[in-house]
Amino acid sequence: MNIINLKKILKVFLTLQWAKELPRQGFIAMGFKRNEADSVAAHSFSTSLLAYFLAKRLQKEGVKIDPEKALKMGLMHDVGETIVGDVGTFVKGMAGGVFKHIEEEGVKALVEGLDSKEEIISLVEEYNKKETLEARLVKAADNLDALAQAKGVPGAQDALKYFKQVYHITKFDWHKKAVDLILSGEVEPARDWQKK
Repeated sequence: MNIINLKKILKVFLTLQWAKELPRQGFIAMGFKRNEADSVAAHSFSTSLLAYFLAKRLQKEGVKIDPEKALKMGLMHDVGETIVGDVGTFVKGMAGGVFKHIEEEGVKALVEGLDSKEEIISLVEEYNKKETLEARLVKAADNLDALAQAKGVPGAQDALKYFKQVYHITKFDWHKKAVDLILSGEVEPARDWQKK
């Protein structure tokens, strides 16, 4: 790899480090303390893994879905926030979609020098439209990740009703079931390994 291309990649990589310290503002607005709100980077990591796990399961059940695309889309869906900052879902709703375009411009600015820029921009745009199976699946994973983060925080109890309503965007029956399972406590973190 030549030094010019290496520098371009490292520039983006070093910029992405900011996402590790960027708290998700929707949680702060709900009354979370800073240590209760996860970072944009942590959220993207969890969302992408959940999207991948769900896509692999759906694929095994015969659904035509691309798990690797879902994984990449989950990783990239909020990458523009590294540049423009995170704006909470409720504020985005009040702004009538304006922030979607601002975040897309942030993505373009961030990945300008990368060979993969067209793919990354395309993944983010596809996610924002929520028309493809993969985009809807990543939205479900995004919602479930936020729900899992909010579930244990007393100040977030009023906001939990929002998580019950979002599944209408994804149109997956299992999304509503997943929300109910998480909220009811019927499914808890795996701890079987602790018993061995």
